[in-house]
Amino acid sequence: MSRKLVRIFNDFSQTFSYDETLALKTQLKTTKDFPENKLREIKFLIPADEKLDRLRLLVILSPILIATFDSSSDELSFFRKQIDKSSFPYGLYPNFFTFNEEKYRDFYKNNPILEDIYLGEDKFITFTINPLKDDYILALDFLLEKLILEKENSSKLLAYFQEIRDDIVINGRRSILANGIQAFYLSKYVLVRDLILFEGLMERYEEEVSYLRPIYDRINTLKRANE
Repeated sequence: MSRKLVRIFNDFSQTFSYDETLALKTQLKTTKDFPENKLREIKFLIPADEKLDRLRLLVILSPILIATFDSSSDELSFFRKQIDKSSFPYGLYPNFFTFNEEKYRDFYKNNPILEDIYLGEDKFITFTINPLKDDYILALDFLLEKLILEKENSSKLLAYFQEIRDDIVINGRRSILANGIQAFYLSKYVLVRDLILFEGLMERYEEEVSYLRPIYDRINTLKRANE
């Protein structure tokens, strides 16, 4: 099943459907550019699996991804605004690891969708994030593809995070608000965990390193500045 990217501007939106990051790159290159200051948010939509492992893995990685790809003029201001609107602490539905879809649907029958992670009735998982330049869109899409959609990698990550709970992720999201990419989450700093994930992918997918290079270089610069 194809995944989707939606770029939402002040008064219109663009939707891209594709099967892999390379196809998204081609579509973005051939799409008319619009002023960045008119871009309000970006949504990544990925198909859920029957066991909802992809949903849980996205939830686990969400503090890392949000902090890493923050583009706000004031650190994490986009995320802060999302949290302020949300019905839940730190913007996360609090029962993804004891998930009951019937109760989930009942809640959203009477409440708007204001959370950055949402499981649609069409079985697409939506991840909403701040505006990003195309290079960073491709980097994040590549991470979603290789870490969440690719079965071998996602199985290893889920095994590694097998003791995870909703409250741990919520605390991780609270931590990034206080410390940004220097936050401590799941036994390591977000910055360190980024480098581990990125370098592992860059070693394994040598021909596709270009997708991660912009965000990897940015992270490395932050690392050197804090050494």
